[in-house]
Amino acid sequence: MFTKEDVEILAYQRYITGEDYDKSVWYLAELVVKILKNAQNGYDIKPLETDNLVLLLNDNVNGDLLEPTEDEVKELAKVIYYEHPEKSKLHFFIAEKQLLLEYIKRVIKENKINP
Repeated sequence: MFTKEDVEILAYQRYITGEDYDKSVWYLAELVVKILKNAQNGYDIKPLETDNLVLLLNDNVNGDLLEPTEDEVKELAKVIYYEHPEKSKLHFFIAEKQLLLEYIKRVIKENKINP
């Protein structure tokens, strides 16, 4: 899957971009909601916690990532914003979720059922 070092490298790359806090919160929310929609046990994934989970795809995932609605992302973004994590931690959580979502995308692609 990915290592802690992979997460740290990506988090640092995000840090040096200087992305604004609100955009980072929104991006984290978007990543987490995508994971939640596509993994059976995705609801075990918390936006402000590190994860080490084995994921199973939802039955309704067939070759394409299920995308969240803007309202779903907005709802979670409000929760994250209310928790107000440090920006450095926000970068770390985003990097982790980004790598996790990339892994999910690879699994979806590998397991695509052709009609």
